[in-house]
Amino acid sequence: MATEQRDNSWNALEAAVGTDFSGGAFRTGADPTEKGAIRKFCEALEMDCPLYHDDEVARRFGHPGVPAPVSMINSTLAAPPIWKPGDPTRWPDAERNTITDSLGNAPGIPLPLPPTTAGFATDIEVEFARQVYVGDQLSAGGQKLISVNIRETTVGYGAFFVNEGWVRNQKGQQVATTRNGLYRYNPHPDGTHQPANRGSDDSARSAALDMPPSVASNVDWDFQRYFEDINEGDAVPPVVTNVTVQRLVIEAGANRDFTPIHHNTEIAQGQGAPEMYANNVFIQGMWERVVREYIGLTGTIRKVGPFRMRIFNPVGESVVTHGTVTRKWQAAGENLVELNIRSEHSGGISVGPGPVVVTIPSKL
Repeated sequence: MATEQRDNSWNALEAAVGTDFSGGAFRTGADPTEKGAIRKFCEALEMDCPLYHDDEVARRFGHPGVPAPVSMINSTLAAPPIWKPGDPTRWPDAERNTITDSLGNAPGIPLPLPPTTAGFATDIEVEFARQVYVGDQLSAGGQKLISVNIRETTVGYGAFFVNEGWVRNQKGQQVATTRNGLYRYNPHPDGTHQPANRGSDDSARSAALDMPPSVASNVDWDFQRYFEDINEGDAVPPVVTNVTVQRLVIEAGANRDFTPIHHNTEIAQGQGAPEMYANNVFIQGMWERVVREYIGLTGTIRKVGPFRMRIFNPVGESVVTHGTVTRKWQAAGENLVELNIRSEHSGGISVGPGPVVVTIPSKL
């Protein structure tokens, strides 16, 4: 990697830390939460938790109806329409890599970014305030800049920055607080992708990577793990996600992230990635599946992250997501457990490690 050099063009962004660039606007999702949307989201993940598929099971476990997976809340359910009646065409020419320049985002104040040609999501942290159910209409707002870190990386030179936002339902109730990190950059002039520089904690190959190349769900959803049964250091069993081109396309259709770096080799490689790769919502879904299979039908997910996408999860890789229990405690009448989750493949740890805080029922 070349020696990092300070680029003063990022000074304006650094000076803006603490500013909310949303202008107070909220963008509303294209549709209310639908069972069909939940089904499609779970398909690419092969997430068979009956809470997300069966009204009767959901009600038996205290829900008014089918809840949405929490990994849909951060962006998918609040995604605006790409096109609506009365809009001009989003694809004015037939050039094969034409990208629509408008996805109906809420108006706001442009961030003071210097010119860059590439970018991707890096960091995710979501705190969940309430569950989302079929019929709920979500809106997302807020773009408070909370940090800026100028860096030269294996793919280019630019800056990591994190925006804080909020998701609310049709009643105006806050559903989640989100902190989304981005890396905006200009790729290295030679256009080559350099191997990721892995940290020391990646040096030992995880035993989880020696699993078979695919793992079908064989979860016994009648089994419930209890707070008294959990100990610090316990393993959170792994799940393997094989990243294929078809799976990326199915997943993009389900989570409404059509950024071409996630399904177009030419564009992905032009931005310094080795291949098209899984987007951050797909990663959140991988983590949710692993955690949900561990906490059972009665457990709840309260907070995910912060975690960082360290290297890409490209097509052709088998991504193994797993973890360990790091602590357990009781507060305000709840049994809380923190899990340390990570995803890895043949290139090393790709996402995390990062915390997930859950509640677990007690036997008492």
